[in-house]
Formats: sequence, structure tokens, C-alpha cells
Amino acid sequence: MSQPQAARQWAKRVIVVLCVALTPILLTAAVMVVFRGDASASSHREAPAIAKDAYADSTDVWTFISPENPDNVVLASSWIPFEGPEGGPNYYEWDPSALYDIYVDTDGDAVPNVTYTLSSRVDTVNGETFLYNVGPMSDLNTNWNRPQYVTITEDLEGVVTDLVANKRTAPANIGAKSTPNYSALEDAAIWPAAGDTMKLFAGPTDDAFWVDLQVFDLLTLRGQAAPVGYETGNNIPIDSLSGFNVHSMVIELPIARIKSGDDPVFGVWAGTRRQSADVMVSNAHAGYSQVSRLGMPLVNEVVVPLALKDAFNTLYPAQDVGLYTSGTPAGDLLQKSVEDPEVGRLLCALYDVPLPGDANDDCSTEVTAGTPRSGRGDIFDIYLTGMVLANPFTIQTANGPMELPADFNVNRPTTPGAQPAEMIRINTNIKGELCSPTPSRLGILGGDACGFPNGRRLGDDVVDISLLAVAGAAYGVLDGRDAGFSFNAGLVDVLDDGLNGNDVPFRDTFPYMAQAQSGQEHIHQNPFLTVILPLIHKASITIGELPQTQPLAGWSSLFFVTLVLPAIVFMRRRSRP
Repeated sequence: MSQPQAARQWAKRVIVVLCVALTPILLTAAVMVVFRGDASASSHREAPAIAKDAYADSTDVWTFISPENPDNVVLASSWIPFEGPEGGPNYYEWDPSALYDIYVDTDGDAVPNVTYTLSSRVDTVNGETFLYNVGPMSDLNTNWNRPQYVTITEDLEGVVTDLVANKRTAPANIGAKSTPNYSALEDAAIWPAAGDTMKLFAGPTDDAFWVDLQVFDLLTLRGQAAPVGYETGNNIPIDSLSGFNVHSMVIELPIARIKSGDDPVFGVWAGTRRQSADVMVSNAHAGYSQVSRLGMPLVNEVVVPLALKDAFNTLYPAQDVGLYTSGTPAGDLLQKSVEDPEVGRLLCALYDVPLPGDANDDCSTEVTAGTPRSGRGDIFDIYLTGMVLANPFTIQTANGPMELPADFNVNRPTTPGAQPAEMIRINTNIKGELCSPTPSRLGILGGDACGFPNGRRLGDDVVDISLLAVAGAAYGVLDGRDAGFSFNAGLVDVLDDGLNGNDVPFRDTFPYMAQAQSGQEHIHQNPFLTVILPLIHKASITIGELPQTQPLAGWSSLFFVTLVLPAIVFMRRRSRP
């Protein structure tokens, strides 16, 4: 080999070594920069019928104490899953033929005391163009060819008030030419109400839920070693919802405005109604019936079996207990699905995770049909009644650890006549110094009494929390009748999908969700994923933190272009005869 050839071979090796060695280091540094402010599934396509009606599909519900005012509560829900931000020329919008509802039960009887309903209309200014906008939209009244108007009503114990009356909402976040200052357009769609004591927003936002949907490949958690993760192929966790938008209604209001008596517990759920000749329950808008329902995350998605999914979306919470105790095959199936959840049986059968109340070791908790709470009392309480501690439990507070005694009421309604029903419940008295000074993404399971399933904050990792709860993480505290069961704390590191936060940071101010993703910036595919991502994964494990990967498109492209691509081109050119 001549000296020039030897030099070229040496240079080639140096470039390759530098690319391999430096890329994960540089990208890990980039990750730290991008995520320094972000330290802090749900029901998408959860039933066969609603999966065919995306514009009516409720995706998530949240309720939490306002981070801006502890005397306020935030109610939020999203609809229309998997909105591609660049979905023009007919961009996503509220469906004018649907009614979108957020319900609040303030006295525990499973009947809403307050209902917030969004209706909408759309105008076409110029029907002789295909354009959504005919120029830059500097404000909501300029160049928007298909403006959308929303009305939001409050039905408070039968008194109906227009909080927002036929106002233009925010458009799609298209790109720098059409929406050059999207923040201004979004701000213009935040409306004060009730003498400025309330704030409302209803428009496109980033999808605030994160999940690796490969979990539906027989409960696979990518990032974990086999058999929980994959033995071959891609085992890197990917946020399947990153880069997608939804339409969200967010309401902040004084707790005192809707509180019933001394009961601090609110139950919250959302739904969608469409016009129908067959109306199950009379409502404010005659001729509409419910086609989607959502309270606790993942219920209809992974708790309710296929035989009941479509029916569940038509039920109101007040009907839950009647079905649950009916003694019918449907009622028995619903009871078994809650008190002997299929996810638990799969965890046991696939990964040998023991279950409480499994007397005969057949990977199934014993349930007595027709007797509520005869099976998993912890799951029954979390989803249907609210939680009261069976045993002491220590939480982290602003003043240090605090032991809550047995019989402490976390979020069970105290008003006489309360009945079991599926919804999110929040104790509005648990806030401030009772919260962990560093919010835990694992909510109550992480010792943070202000997190899910006491309400649900945007940063609560409901996938990991739900998996751990089904595996019995809360059993000893909420039930404990099976004295022989002991939760294996090592499962906290195993029942983890590797995604610990949203793809983009949430906001500290109203409307709290991240801004709708831009069609201009949305990236579907990136060669970076197959070349560099495994190196990032290894580097992040080394530093003890697995960052989110989807928002790194800009950084990944930069380093792919500046480091990896030149090396590949150099080697290909030098390998030519």
C-alpha cells in the first residue's frame, strides 16, 4: 500500500471513529439543552364505532388545581386524535354537527351538576377558491377564508349561560407564510368570562398525551430487555403521538363557583353528542345523543372488552352501577373487566407478574359476580368510587414526608347518596403544601398526592401509573385483603415504556397545553432514527436519563448532515474504483 493510500485509509478510520464517538455525545448534549425545561394513551380510537368517527372521538380528560391560582380548578378535554398539522387544504376543525361536552359532578350522585358545551359553525367567505386562507393571517379577521366560530355554554344546575358567544377561534397552525405569528392568533382565542373570573380556550393544541402504541403488541414496552421488550428489531421507545395535534377545550374557573356544600370532591368526564332520532337521555340540545364518553384514561381502550366498547360510549355515568349490579352477562363482564383486569392477567401470563387475590395461581383474581368490590378493591376504588386509604401511606409535601393515616379520604365524594361511576375525581382541598415540591410523573404512586389518580395533571404519566396500579402497586394501601400479596418494587423500573414526558414542553400559564404543532415543522420520517437513535439510547442510559426523541428532528438533522453524512459520502467516494 502506498503512502497516499495508507493516509486515506487512516483518515477514513478517524472519521468513522469520530462519528461514532462524538455523535452520541453531541446529541446527548443537545438533548439536555432541548429538554432542560421539560423535566417536569389515552383513549385514541378506543372503540370500533368511534374509531370511524374521528371528529367525535374524545381522546383525553384532565382536571387539576390551577398552577396560577390555587383557588381555581382547570377542566380540559381533547378530541379528534391524530390530527396531522399539515392537513390542508381542508384543515382540522370542530365539527359543526357535533356537541362537545365537559361534565362536572359536585355531589357524587353520578349526575352532572355543571355541563360545559361547545357548539360551532363554519363560514366560507369565498367559495371560488380552494384556499383555507387567501393571505397571511395577521389576526383572526384577516384573510381567513374558512373561519370557525364557537359558542360555549355553562349549564349550572339548570341555569344556562353563554360564556363564549359565537366567537372566532384559533385556526390551524399552518406555517410561516399563512400564520406568521401563531401565538397572537392563539391568544386572541382565549376568552375571559363571568366577570374575568373564568378563562376559556377552544381550538387546536398539541396532543398532550404520550404513548408508544407498540404496547398493543402483546404488552411490549420498548426500551426494556426481552421478553418485556423486543429481542430483535427496533426496541427503542417512540412516542406514537408526537407531532400530532388535537382540538381542546380548556376552562379555568373558581372552585367556589361550582362547589356543592362542603364536599371538596369533583367528578369530571367528557363526551360528544350527535343528532339522532333515538335520544337515550334528555339534554339541553334536543335531538342529540351521546356517541363518545371519556373520564379516566385508558378505560374504554384497555379495560372495557370489545363486546361492551360501543355500548360504553353511549352510557352516562349514572347508568354504570345499574349495569354493574344487573346480574346480566353484560354486567358480569363489566365487573370482571374492572376487578380482574385483562391487562393484569396478561402481565401475569406473559411476564410472571403476580396478582393480588389470585388464590389458585391461575393468573386471574377471584371475583364474585354481582358482588361489587369482591375482586380487586384497589382498581374498583380508583375507577368507580374514589380512594379512601385502607392502610397508612406516606406522601412527599413541601414540608417533608407526611404519613396519611388509614381512612384518609383521598378523593371519594362525601355527600350522602354518592354512587359508583367511572370518571376522574379530584379532591380540591389537596393542593399547595400538600403537593410534592417536585411533581412526580407517577402521581400518587410517586408520593405526590396532587397527581393522578387524584385528578390528572398534564405531566402525569398515566400509562406507567396504570400499568403499575394493575400490577398491584396501590393494592396494599387501598385494599390489602390478600395479606399474602406483596408488590415487587422492582417492577417500577420494568413496567416503564421509556417515555416520561410529552414531546414538547407544556406551558405554565393558561391554556397550559403546548401550542398546536406547525404544519411547516411537522416531520414524519427521519433517517436519523435508524442511524443515530440507538447511540443516543446507549448514551442516555449511561447518564441515567432516557430523553424524548421525537422533537429532536432539528438536532438530528444537523448532526446527521454535519457528521454522519460526510463520513458516508467520503467512504463511498473512496471505495469507487
